[in-house]
Amino acid sequence: MSGRMKGDSKGIVIALALTMGSALILGLISVWFNIERVDRAYDLRRMEKRLDEQEALAAKLEVEKNNLLSPLRLRELAEKYGFGPASQGQIRRPREAAKP
Repeated sequence: MSGRMKGDSKGIVIALALTMGSALILGLISVWFNIERVDRAYDLRRMEKRLDEQEALAAKLEVEKNNLLSPLRLRELAEKYGFGPASQGQIRRPREAAKP
């Protein structure tokens, strides 16, 4: 009977060691996944911020483009530099390139 108890306690120790090892490995994996999740969240926030900045810049550039190309502003610049509507013969249209 004593031999059997030693075998049983040996099995319990091995099972306990395997359980603790598994718990340690699962804990480390959980920590690693949490670090990865936080890192991804940080990258996502950084990319969202950059996207917002680029969208704001695009909107500002669109407003500036519309301002620069407004008919009123172009008319004022034309008067300032002495430009007017093109006369007959001042505009030439390029010929279409011959197709081989």
